[in-house]
Amino acid sequence: MGNLVKALKIAANVAEIIVAGSVLIELAEKYGGRLGKKKSTTGKVEAVDAAVTEN
Repeated sequence: MGNLVKALKIAANVAEIIVAGSVLIELAEKYGGRLGKKKSTTGKVEAVDAAVTEN
């Protein structure tokens, strides 16, 4: 009976490690993508001719 309890404790510890690892992976996927991407500006950039802007 003692070996069964030890085996269940080990299995519970392994399950905790697996769950914690999956949580870390989900958080990395959720928030890690924001670090690599730069927000693009909305709207178009227009080329301005220097002759038009001078008065």
